[in-house]
Amino acid sequence: MFFLMALACDLPKPPEPAKPKTPACELALDKLPGSAWLYSKPQPSGANKPDPTARLRFRDEAGALKADYTAGSSSDVFQYDCASDGKIATCTESNPHADAFCMGYAAVHDGVCDPAAVSTLTGIPLDVVTKAAETVNADLKKLKGDEIAQQRKSDNSPNNKMRGKFKVAIDKGNCGLTVVDKYMTMVDGKVNEFENVIGTAKFTKTEENFTWESCKDADSAWAPGPDDSHLAAQPAGAIKFSAMLQKDQQKGTAGCTLTAEVYKDWIKAEGELTATTDAKWGPRWDTSISLSETGKHVVYFDRYKTCDGKKERIGMTCAMVRVE
Repeated sequence: MFFLMALACDLPKPPEPAKPKTPACELALDKLPGSAWLYSKPQPSGANKPDPTARLRFRDEAGALKADYTAGSSSDVFQYDCASDGKIATCTESNPHADAFCMGYAAVHDGVCDPAAVSTLTGIPLDVVTKAAETVNADLKKLKGDEIAQQRKSDNSPNNKMRGKFKVAIDKGNCGLTVVDKYMTMVDGKVNEFENVIGTAKFTKTEENFTWESCKDADSAWAPGPDDSHLAAQPAGAIKFSAMLQKDQQKGTAGCTLTAEVYKDWIKAEGELTATTDAKWGPRWDTSISLSETGKHVVYFDRYKTCDGKKERIGMTCAMVRVE
């Protein structure tokens, strides 16, 4: 027995199991189209938390890299044109906002927008600036007295976010993105760039089914209180949300089935709602949504009509509440 015990002590220990290798990050700028990302927001304590108010999606449009980005907005989605040098992609808002730059230039040039100068400063095509300048200069000529002083003060401020711009680099260590979120403005006749509210931040990939459309109609949805008016602040729990059609949207819906897809905090819920008929509002959708986290929440209704078997989209509406 002693011999067997001694022999066992002399046996070599089995090798430790090999640690699984971390898969290599294959993410690259040319692989971004078709992917969506969320801002990884730092928390007072603990790990970062994905924040869907700053969500970013890349897509390919006729071979060109495009992006949809919310920039921290609860209801707006902005479109960007992107160019990559292989290491960094620079994305500039597709809407050049030539009128805003014209106003900024005019604020320090005797109330006159010079299209050629603004085009040179901003890179916006001359024909686009010229068209904007026609309207801007006509409006500025109508100003009198204190209005002139106010225009020259308000349109010459670094707080005027005239055009969005961000840069993207691959974060190989986390297999994510590093985004530098900025906006362009004009101060003292010069174009400047300042960091937006998101600043320099990490973004993580998401597979959630988010909406990528701006909510331009906030008047057709609400979170009804006891008297059916919008109750903007509500306690946590099951909260009722409603949507309706404006009078002009109700035209051509007689005899049609009216349905809506619902998005809770920009994420599409399963199934769809069928409208009922309300004596006051006409077609109306009602749903109850559980909201437990304090803060701002947004619910979208994407409305459709099906007439004679043909389904057509009416459009999106949204309502916002603050859970206390």
